[in-house]
Amino acid sequence: MALIFRSRVSRALMFALPAAGFIAVAMAIAPAGTASAHDYVVSSSPTADLTVTQLVSSVSVTFNDLVLDLSGDGSSSVVEVTGPDGGSTHFETGCASILGRVVSAPVALGAAGAYQVSWQVVSSDGHPVSGSFGFSYNPTESSTPSAGSATAPACGSAGGSSGAPVTALPTAGVGGASSAGGLSIDPWVILVIAGAIVLLAVGGVVVILVVSRRSARDSADDSRGNTAGDDA
Repeated sequence: MALIFRSRVSRALMFALPAAGFIAVAMAIAPAGTASAHDYVVSSSPTADLTVTQLVSSVSVTFNDLVLDLSGDGSSSVVEVTGPDGGSTHFETGCASILGRVVSAPVALGAAGAYQVSWQVVSSDGHPVSGSFGFSYNPTESSTPSAGSATAPACGSAGGSSGAPVTALPTAGVGGASSAGGLSIDPWVILVIAGAIVLLAVGGVVVILVVSRRSARDSADDSRGNTAGDDA
């Protein structure tokens, strides 16, 4: 009987432990998918990758959810416009402003050519996201091209007191965005959860086997009692 019991325990653990490990791995991977659900761009003005022929006085980026204004003055968001000399000259004339889902900045563009818009905002989930898109500028109206500036306007902590440009990751088109933050899980937490799952699985198996052994023993006792009655 003892050998049979140990055999049953071994077989049960053989199935229970891999199942517990699979659950633990699934729990560890699940938060990574949640962390990537940041806000994303739904439109921009000017439209990405198009040629603009009208004079441009501002650029804007519209997101799928509300943009957080952590500072209260819009300085937690950055919009920069550079070009067409390889991206070293800035043409935004002021700091970014936030209106619901829209972040915008005033600009005075220079000569015709390719321009790059780089943006950085705080997503509605509290994580910073950034990206960029380009457009071509070829105005049909007469205007005086702006000379631009070698540095971006100083806009609180987001722009930096030195006016250093924001570092935004290039994206393929206006819809792209990259996360500068994410949800992190302490590996010890995952190990504790996995250990708890394993213990529960083993405990459940032991309880089932103990109950099964007790039922088998009671059945054997009843069988011996019936046999003794028949012999009498």
